[in-house]
Amino acid sequence: MTLPYPQIVEQVARAQSRLERTLSTLTDDQARGASGLPGWTRGHVVTHVARNADGLRRFVLGVRSGEPQEMYPGGPPARAAAIEEGADRPADLLVADVQFAGRRLVDDLATLEPEQWDVEVKWRRPVTAGRIPTLRWRELEIHHLDLDLGYGCTDWPEEFVESTLDSQLPELAAVAPDLTVPGLPRAELLAWLIGRPTRPDLPVPPPWPF
Repeated sequence: MTLPYPQIVEQVARAQSRLERTLSTLTDDQARGASGLPGWTRGHVVTHVARNADGLRRFVLGVRSGEPQEMYPGGPPARAAAIEEGADRPADLLVADVQFAGRRLVDDLATLEPEQWDVEVKWRRPVTAGRIPTLRWRELEIHHLDLDLGYGCTDWPEEFVESTLDSQLPELAAVAPDLTVPGLPRAELLAWLIGRPTRPDLPVPPPWPF
């Protein structure tokens, strides 16, 4: 399933709204509690999601200006430092941060013209600007789950599950051709594929993203 660029931007906006609803009652104690990611509190996850929005927005601004920008100036160390610096903030500041950064990115994604969608940006590997909304959509849906605040893989929109499986199952087959893909409901299959299994005794896929 391949969605047109404007429809993916709309899905990003909806995912942003769902995340904001979950976080609307976040307390300081919850923010400092453990997330589903080893070694990270919920404050780490929320801060990461906000900084990811800023990083992807740099790509968008670079495409618009014709002057390419780095996603995270200073590279992985600067990215990690920004997350650590922001993780222990009060819950209301965490929520305001991810709300502002996420909504601003949605607005900027909508400004890219069709002729700009093929411009290359330097993500983990080079991708086109037309892929930026998909990267953000994945970030929102997966880390919403990681917050461990009641949002599970069965809450993912069908469009997200199917479009992600359509692109990632072939990549899994390329890097692990002998791995047996378990017969699971589609949302659980995606959770397994990205390293968030919903049940024990499943084969272990390679670390995602592949």
